[in-house]
Amino acid sequence: MVNTEMSVWSPMEDENEGQWLEQVRTTLDRPWTAGNLNDFNLCPRKLLLSLFSQSRQRRALGASQALQGAVRAALVAADQQGGVGEWSLEKLRDEFLHRFDKAACADSLEEEQTERLGINMLARFQAEQRGRTAELLAVDERYEAIFEGLHFAAVADRVERDADGKLVVARYDVTSKPPGPERLKKEFSMGLLIAIVAATRDEIPSGRIYALRPGKVYDVTLDEAELVVVRGRAIMAARLIQADTDFGARAGDGCRWCRVRSSCTAWQSRRRSLLDAGGA
Repeated sequence: MVNTEMSVWSPMEDENEGQWLEQVRTTLDRPWTAGNLNDFNLCPRKLLLSLFSQSRQRRALGASQALQGAVRAALVAADQQGGVGEWSLEKLRDEFLHRFDKAACADSLEEEQTERLGINMLARFQAEQRGRTAELLAVDERYEAIFEGLHFAAVADRVERDADGKLVVARYDVTSKPPGPERLKKEFSMGLLIAIVAATRDEIPSGRIYALRPGKVYDVTLDEAELVVVRGRAIMAARLIQADTDFGARAGDGCRWCRVRSSCTAWQSRRRSLLDAGGA
């Protein structure tokens, strides 16, 4: 069966891409996130479409991203009202189910399995948090900083002060293979968050991942030399964005899994050629 999402598109999409391209060109002073910079490094057209074609990304993201979004939203809502320990498990569950995007699932079985997984992770996390002593300072906190005239932004799901006085910026993770201590030290998104927060405060925070699926907490610390590398990487990527003129598509194996492929005319043309030729 032909996947019409991949093989049919409106002629208006070419016009939309032109309009979006002009908007990017005239707003290059926007704050760039690690996600933006990673998208551009993979494919300039992916950055363009991810900024302006958000309504068509939901289905391509799939159940795993719907799970991440709903779990995060439920925990943020609880933290904004005093923390998960202040909520009953029933209320936390209802908040998660309200936030969970069922349309991202392939079928009812995946929907049920994903919902059950989310509820189980929340229940375990709630039980573990009741014994923690970290002070919660902020929730869903957005930070911005300027490095060499370029704007960058990052969001911490939680900002904490540990019992030893250390400032911590934390994020939730529901993946089956979360970044452990070694990977986390090299993870650009967390590194940029730490660098941005350090630029706005008088201290360098630690980074923390609450890995909800395995039920673990991973911490990372970066020194000033490591932050110089992170800032340099961000600055280089942002300058490449500023220098780009057409944000052309960079075709490759990753196109099949790109979350914005249904809006990409380059992929649609390639997909139609494959179908016409009898390819997969």
